[in-house]
Formats: sequence, structure tokens, C-alpha cells
Amino acid sequence: MKFRLVLAVMVLALSGGCATNDEVGEQPAELQTFEEKIEVRRIWSARLGGSSERLRLGLSPATDGARIYAGSYEGQAAAFDAETGRRIWNVQTNLPLSAGPTYGNGALAFGTTDGDLIVLDSETGEERWRRAVGAEVLAAPAIANDILALRSVDGRLRGYSAIDGRELWSVEQSVPALTMRGNTAPAISEGVVVTGFDNGRLSSYELDSGDPMWEIIVAVPSGRTELERLIDVSAGLKVVGGDVFAVGYHGRALAISLQNGLIIWQQEFSSYSGLGVDLNSVYITDEYSEVVALDKAIGTPRWRQDGLRLRDVTAPSPYGNTIVVGDFEGYLHWLDPSDGSFIARERLANRPIYGTPLVVGANLFAQAEDGTLSAYTLQTQEVELEPEDNPA
Repeated sequence: MKFRLVLAVMVLALSGGCATNDEVGEQPAELQTFEEKIEVRRIWSARLGGSSERLRLGLSPATDGARIYAGSYEGQAAAFDAETGRRIWNVQTNLPLSAGPTYGNGALAFGTTDGDLIVLDSETGEERWRRAVGAEVLAAPAIANDILALRSVDGRLRGYSAIDGRELWSVEQSVPALTMRGNTAPAISEGVVVTGFDNGRLSSYELDSGDPMWEIIVAVPSGRTELERLIDVSAGLKVVGGDVFAVGYHGRALAISLQNGLIIWQQEFSSYSGLGVDLNSVYITDEYSEVVALDKAIGTPRWRQDGLRLRDVTAPSPYGNTIVVGDFEGYLHWLDPSDGSFIARERLANRPIYGTPLVVGANLFAQAEDGTLSAYTLQTQEVELEPEDNPA
């Protein structure tokens, strides 16, 4: 089956291997020309460290509203002025950063492939504390109420004091023999932390204590091969207005009440990339990198864009009156949220974009696998700014 071959390539990428398009039969979609309907300008660009060795790390920028924070697999972490791109500080952690950063109340948190959690001071970049967690961290932490929630690939979700790193609680789920490597970032809202696990379960816990609240089976293994039986909830989730929106691999897309776990709607779906939510729709990149819009209230399909098929597309980011995704060739694509049509395209870098683009006010920020970090706006800018950069 075609999906098995496509998935085999993805699994090889996750394990550091590689495969050619000829090995999977179907080629990634060729980009088509179109009439651009909006003007996109890059307003600044900077560089961090380089390659993550095809590990598909989802390092994505974070913000406190005024600054943009970013990190690289080579251990570099930096803060930039969001408007000008001026580099405010730059530190070398000497750790293989693989998840984050996440900002919360002056703390900046990263996970590593060596199984470390490190927290920096967002004002200066100085290290506040670090903890060994015993397993790779491929999902960005979440921080709220001075508690940091961390998901690791061994099926554990832990709560730490964001102030001093004390472990407050820990819960654990079973891990199947073959997984997508545990990259669902937890989400925190209203004193509740929610995350997905590699066994197809979506679970919620009290943030203060780690006590379980509710649990939903998003996907059940089926098929004869290990690849066919993958059921990870590895595509990220969003909590919006008291509702949880989530999607699993070989499973379902769902809207769920945060407080009681009741299912509001569900649709059969399969995704390992993720989703975005705006006022009217839930946007999901499916297992084939086709972007789909579902009605936010009832879950019915609104449109499907197949022009990026097999291009390893990121989770969609609602941005103004547009939707933005990145792809494996370093392109950013702007889609019309009403019908999914292409309205603009810009190339960030010659390397893949794995992390979801970040929206801060009127600007959008995206990071490529080679460490290129750029800011874009839909407003016309007279010149592109040259950041006052101090690379390590």
C-alpha cells in the first residue's frame, strides 16, 4: 500500500536514515505557479547553529511578545528583538537541543536528545537549572503557574517547579515497540495539562498534582504490520476556548471538552504533523501532507488542498486572514482560509522547515532545519533590516 511506503520513508527519517523518492514510488507534488493575492515581505533574518542530522526536530521559535527566542541542535540559544531582529543575547549550552524553546514567566525551557531539560533566564540567557530526565525529549515543554510539564519518549509526563527544577509529580503510559518518537507537546489551560501518548491515548491531569482527570482512546491498532499498527497521538494539540482539539495517526480528529473529556465531534483522520485553530475552522496537515479544513463547531470538512502532497508539510498556523505552512524544501506557503487556495509563497531556506511557524501580532516567524530564522509581515516594508548579529 502506498501509505506504508510513504510512512517507511518518514520512519527512516525519524531514525536518522534516508530514502529517495524513487523508493516510495509517488513523487512529492511539484510546486505550481499561481497569481499571488497578497504581498509578503521578509523584514529580518538571522542564523543559529546548523543541521539536526535529519532527526526531524521540531525546534520552533517562542516569544514573550517583545522578543523571539530560538535554539539549534548544535546547542546555541538566542534572543532577538521581535521587530528589528537585533540579537539581544546568545549562549552556547553545549547540549543537543531538540525541543522548544518554551517561554513562561521569565523562564526559557529546552529539551535535548541526551535526555536533559534545561531552563535559561529569558532576560540574560544564563542557565537557571537543568535536570536529567532519562529519555529523549522531542516535545516542547509547557509552562504555567510556575509549573513546567515535560513529555519524554519513554511515555512519561512530568511536572517540575519552573523556579528551581524540583520534580513535583510523574505519570507514565505504555510505549509500543514502534512509535513516532513521542513528540506531542503538552498543553496547559485552566489548571489542566493535556497531552497525547504513543499508545493512542489522549490524557488530562491536574497541573498541580498530576492526578488523572480523563482519558480518551484516539486510535486503536489495526493491520498486520507494525507500520500499519502505529497509533501515536504525535501531531500536537490545541486548547482553545475550553475545548481540546487533537488528532492521531491512524485515528481520529476530535474536539473535546477540557473539563470533562466529553467528545464534541470526531472525524476519522490520520496525521503526524499537527493542527491549527482559528475562529471558524480547524486546519490539519494529514499523513500525506494534504492540508484540510474542518468546521470548528461540528467537525465537517470544508476544503482540502492537495497541492503540497508528500512535501512533508508542517502543522498549519492561522496568520491574519491566511493559513501558513512550511515544507521539506524550505518554502512557506500562504493559503486562503475560505477555500485553501494558494495566495503567496516565500522560500525561507534550502533546508526543511519542521517546526510550526509562530505568529506574534502582525508578524510571522519561522525557522528552518539549518538554523535560519526569519520574520515576515503582510504589511509592505521599504527595506529588509540587517540585524545587529553577534553569532557564536
